[in-house]
Amino acid sequence: MNIEPPAMPYDFADLEPAMSRDTLVFHFLRHQRVCFDRMLAMVRGSELEALPLDELIRVTECIPAQHTLYRYAAEVWNHNLFWRSMRPRGGGAAHGAVGEHIRTRFGSYERFTREFKETASAQFGSGWLWLVWRDDALEILATSNAATPLVRGDTAILALDLWEHAYYLDHQNRRAAYVSAFLEELVDWDFANRTLANLAVSSDAPAARVRTVTETDRGRLSVR
Repeated sequence: MNIEPPAMPYDFADLEPAMSRDTLVFHFLRHQRVCFDRMLAMVRGSELEALPLDELIRVTECIPAQHTLYRYAAEVWNHNLFWRSMRPRGGGAAHGAVGEHIRTRFGSYERFTREFKETASAQFGSGWLWLVWRDDALEILATSNAATPLVRGDTAILALDLWEHAYYLDHQNRRAAYVSAFLEELVDWDFANRTLANLAVSSDAPAARVRTVTETDRGRLSVR
């Protein structure tokens, strides 16, 4: 299979006290790793097994019969970005290119944080909060359950898990406290800036051929 098993980019205790070791261990082993193992079992022996993770997500999102597989694959991808969106001793105001784009789009970092928190609070139930690059500007959006901006054509700059398992051990049901901790103590703006820089480089390259999922594909790629 072309998909690497999930891995944490730091030790489980490295985000303390903003995010506890227990939360990361539980979150990684009991959720992301379980999603990966179930995804692997569903594609084993099929044509889907050869696809990289991002293409597996795009293909299965288009096929209603594959939506269980899509959800597992999307949760693996979403979590990979979530881990990289944080770092030990992170947080604070955005800097570099992403800071400039935030000021252009939202007026100030303070207005950005207010909209970020309000969007997180307005998300009903489980889901994800994203900072994405769309139409040459940054946007904040929330998605439900495992849904990912990858299938919308947006480039995800940062991801914040809004499922309760992401914050219940540390904050109980206080989602707002968790979002504040992410912005003040965890977010990795250097990662966001690297993502923007890579996006600028890729935009100068020749356009990649986009594969269209046809009706024939939908039938042929059905996992049995």
